[in-house]
Amino acid sequence: MLYSIGAYLRVSIEDDNKKESESIVNQKKLINSFINSSNEFKNSSIYYYTDDGFSGSNFQRPAIKNLIEDIKIGKINCIIVKDLSRFGRNYIEVSDYLYKIFPFLNVRFIAINDNYDSKNNKDNLIDLDIAFKNILHSYYINDLSKKVKTSKISIAKQGHYISSYTPFGYKKNTQTRRLEIDEEQANIVKMIFELVFEGHKYTQVCKILNAKNIPTKSYFKIKNGERKDYSKCKNQNKIWKPQDISKIISDEVYIGNTLHFKRKRIKCGYVKTIKSNEDEIVKVENTHQAIVSKDLFYSVTPKKRKSKQFIIKNIFAYKLKCGCCGYSLRSREVNNKGSLCRKYFCTTKNEKENANCCRHSIFEDELKQLVFQSLKNQIVLLLDINVHKENNTNSKENISIYEKQIEKYNLDKVFGYEKYLEGQISREDYLIIKQTLENNINSCLNEIKNIKEKIVEINQTNKEKDIFKKYFNSEELTKEMVDNFIKCIYIYDDNNIKIEWCFKNSQ
Repeated sequence: MLYSIGAYLRVSIEDDNKKESESIVNQKKLINSFINSSNEFKNSSIYYYTDDGFSGSNFQRPAIKNLIEDIKIGKINCIIVKDLSRFGRNYIEVSDYLYKIFPFLNVRFIAINDNYDSKNNKDNLIDLDIAFKNILHSYYINDLSKKVKTSKISIAKQGHYISSYTPFGYKKNTQTRRLEIDEEQANIVKMIFELVFEGHKYTQVCKILNAKNIPTKSYFKIKNGERKDYSKCKNQNKIWKPQDISKIISDEVYIGNTLHFKRKRIKCGYVKTIKSNEDEIVKVENTHQAIVSKDLFYSVTPKKRKSKQFIIKNIFAYKLKCGCCGYSLRSREVNNKGSLCRKYFCTTKNEKENANCCRHSIFEDELKQLVFQSLKNQIVLLLDINVHKENNTNSKENISIYEKQIEKYNLDKVFGYEKYLEGQISREDYLIIKQTLENNINSCLNEIKNIKEKIVEINQTNKEKDIFKKYFNSEELTKEMVDNFIKCIYIYDDNNIKIEWCFKNSQ
């Protein structure tokens, strides 16, 4: 069998001084040596997947995701790692891949230092030694995670700043691990507090800052290398917005206090970030020099209050953007023909007088109707597409036909080589035959890849179809439907909208 090998390399700590860490280099040398020493892997294609600086506690790693995707489309049929801990340290997830997922996908898995080869474990019986190592790796990462968190809490309580990003107005001293004032940014922070103290509303503060072309937080992050310059993005936060002002005047960092662990990550099918409870936040006072006085801070900082009820009911929350400037729309209750209704509108013109924006707005009821009709049209269209794909997809049996052809071509290569050794054909004729057979093999591999891609696409569209059917007979738009199907809605003049869908094949 001709193998297409995915060599997976991982190390937990990035080496800032070299392009690749020594650990990565050593893993690559070991894997290459193993491949070169085996006749079984001659003429195999090798692809390298490297996660440098990523934990093995989960599979949310860029290279491992790319590897899994390439396996699904048939590009990789053999994985080789230095040892099991490089692949992952979570016992349950690693075991699922070794004994369920990879056997189902006909993928061979080799862990060199653990002397594990799935080819020698055809019955999928769990080797006790391997299972025990997986448990140890899982225990190790859980124990390490607790120790790291405990250590971070201890360091935070000592007044050190442990967050990856420095707050606006400050810079981080890498030696003392404490915050120091950035004079250029700090002057802007002082200006914001003073303007709010003088009675200016957030929108008015933005208008003043934007009129003076005061640089935004994003500008300084790009300047200091903390954020890439997303020049291709429509919205680059070129102007100050009310939410920027709100975050600054409510952050205790500006009176010398440090709050850590304000947000936490939880798993719910996927990893998401949520606000921490009050007792989970670590607050340390007087850890660094303040930019504003406590009297000024508490005189302008709004008291904490519960979120308004309409935010919970708003089915378009975080989905609406102006089609002209790209900023998020705001909303308020207005009187429309004698009845109260919600209206969404762009505020960029209020925050910057000469902004290139057309003040797009739309009533919620009208938007619901437009989005609901568009969604129903998409559902009907996509259900038809799915049926069409099911009726015209090549059978899985074709894969085995191409695999048998590949085996035949490989045998022909061996026979051709034997004829060359026996002097029955010349070296030139042998090379021509070999090249022709390799071209045929590559052609078969491409056909297999195409078929597997179609199978994966069918499986995905079948899942989508089940979701579509659930809402096919719905009579009105719901927040659940918006969250499941819509990424973003851009609002233009005359109630024209553009919808970015969450599913493939959208029209």
